[in-house]
Amino acid sequence: MATAVVVGEKPPDAEASAQGDSHGTKRGRQASKKKVAKKALVLPTPMPPIGQKAFICEGTSCDLVRRVLTHWGWTESPVERPSACQLKWSLRCQRTFRSRDAEKSVLEPWQLINHFHGSYYLSNKAFLGQCLQSCSCCSSFFPRQYDLRDAFGMRCFLRDYVLTAAEQVLRSPAAKIPTSGGISPREVALRVLRRYKEWSKGHADHPERLLRCPHEIAALLGHGCLLPRKISVHQRIHVDVFLSRSMRSECPVCQEDPKPQSGDSHPLQQRYLDGPQNIWALKEPCVQKGKGVTILSGLAPLLEDYEQHRATGQGRDCVAQKYIERPLLVNQPHGPAKCDLRVWVLVLDWNPLTVFVHPEVYFRIATRPFQFDSMEPNAHKTNCRDTENRVPMKVLFESVGHGAAERWKTRTWPRLLDAVRASLFATQCTMASNRNTSAKAFELFGLDFGLDESWQPWLLEINTSPCMLDDCKGEYEEEIKAWAWEATESLLKLVLAFHDGSWKLPSYVELLQKSAEERSGQGGVERLFEEEVGRAEHSPCLGRMVRSVSPCLASGLSLEGPCGRWCLILREKVLDEMSLRQAHEALQRRIFQGVSARETSVSKLLREWLLPSEEEPISQAARRMSKTCPKMSLKRATSQPAALRTQTEGNSKLIFRAIPFKSGTLQL
Repeated sequence: MATAVVVGEKPPDAEASAQGDSHGTKRGRQASKKKVAKKALVLPTPMPPIGQKAFICEGTSCDLVRRVLTHWGWTESPVERPSACQLKWSLRCQRTFRSRDAEKSVLEPWQLINHFHGSYYLSNKAFLGQCLQSCSCCSSFFPRQYDLRDAFGMRCFLRDYVLTAAEQVLRSPAAKIPTSGGISPREVALRVLRRYKEWSKGHADHPERLLRCPHEIAALLGHGCLLPRKISVHQRIHVDVFLSRSMRSECPVCQEDPKPQSGDSHPLQQRYLDGPQNIWALKEPCVQKGKGVTILSGLAPLLEDYEQHRATGQGRDCVAQKYIERPLLVNQPHGPAKCDLRVWVLVLDWNPLTVFVHPEVYFRIATRPFQFDSMEPNAHKTNCRDTENRVPMKVLFESVGHGAAERWKTRTWPRLLDAVRASLFATQCTMASNRNTSAKAFELFGLDFGLDESWQPWLLEINTSPCMLDDCKGEYEEEIKAWAWEATESLLKLVLAFHDGSWKLPSYVELLQKSAEERSGQGGVERLFEEEVGRAEHSPCLGRMVRSVSPCLASGLSLEGPCGRWCLILREKVLDEMSLRQAHEALQRRIFQGVSARETSVSKLLREWLLPSEEEPISQAARRMSKTCPKMSLKRATSQPAALRTQTEGNSKLIFRAIPFKSGTLQL
């Protein structure tokens, strides 16, 4: 017999349960709710009905992917329901690499996501530089770079800057004119190169510091104190001692025998990067789209900008990368301008490493003429633009002149692909060890390359979420957007066919057999690494790994099927997980081999390199200087950094601060 329930009264079962709950505790009810929620999470997610395809796009920059999939008949699912889609395309935050939203997504093995776990590290300029500089072969395509976040990176940067300045002085015709102290810049440059050669041999009696008196610093780097303003205030006594000694005519260091050796040279020199200005680029490691990048000439402005980066806090440190001082210039209405390019790279898997590259790239031309006098950002950074500056590849070839397309095909393009392979080989152990096995993944990278006047490509950075060119405008808007549509559509077809098993890639052995049968191989193209570099005995060697790639992939291999215009450039064999883990640990040891607990602070390091004192111990000079200077005047000098403040007591003249200019460099 059915039980009647009166409206406004509780059913018997509900009343009994309510009475039971009244005797229970609140904590017990919350625990039961948590258990129910936990059980609901582990339930298997059902696949969507057959024939119904859905996707999720996060971010406004994914409009191109959204339009392509909608054109195919796919439906867009809400972001709150990631289990109801076959493909999730998320836009990783461009401002910081700490955005891990893609890794937090709980996806099923049959779903696809466009980010690998841990790939945000590749957009970190400091991490990328540490991976690439673990092998000397990378100096062929990666500008030398130093991480200024610790004293070891600052020490290496100062050494490189002084050696580069010495090389520039030797090439200058006016380097024989003596400066203060009766020593010429040429003599100082010869001494610097000789001292570095003696120090690099490992002799304990040869100190690392290359400049050893104020007169040598003035002859090579300019007059005055080069310390940043904040550090120079804290090191006031040492600055006063240094400036007082620069006024003396007698110096035992200047009177030593220079022993000129014309055969000595800068071992780290990169031919087309070094120029007459010794220009460097300071970059924030985790910022993209050209933000946080400063192009500077002169050691004092570089260190001052470095100090500003550290003063802002929030981890806004910087790396110093050598600037291309002899870039490829393109004739424009406003004058010759520099250019760079972006290439799209598709990684399907890290083990085995499987990589595709789209052969059509687009160039970015600076909106201001290239010159060193003004150092205007729009003249040296193509990301900074007041007008649209992205042009197709064929348009740039027409602007450069006859023979540009042939030089690109035989020299620049195969060397660029070798640089892409070496970069991915250098980071493979890290990416493969952090691989997420829960869902299938792929990733589109945007690699930025600069070109020097010999059409040699130089890798600048790797972008994890490249621009899909939806915001492109101007004269070539339709052409560039049509290219982006074709590249994105064929990319999605390739990824979907590869992961659902409807299309199979040739294996590593099959590609080697194809190269042996065709015997066409490289086809007269120029490779980045020479034969002797590829046969180097030391291991690991990125040059040797690149040379071992199947010759049929040298300029990219076009495959039939859903690839479209995408070309295969890497298809390696599967590596053992233990060997990858060991390679990752070895990479970490190489990264931290120069970082030691005994390493001095950056402030003390800059003082020892830029305020040398060899005549007497600095403590004695500081005590003598403190007795000479009244305390009140010393306090005013440290609190008020005036342009020029002197004090005369007896026959001694002490310079507290001087800011003269020499060759475009600000001296403090």
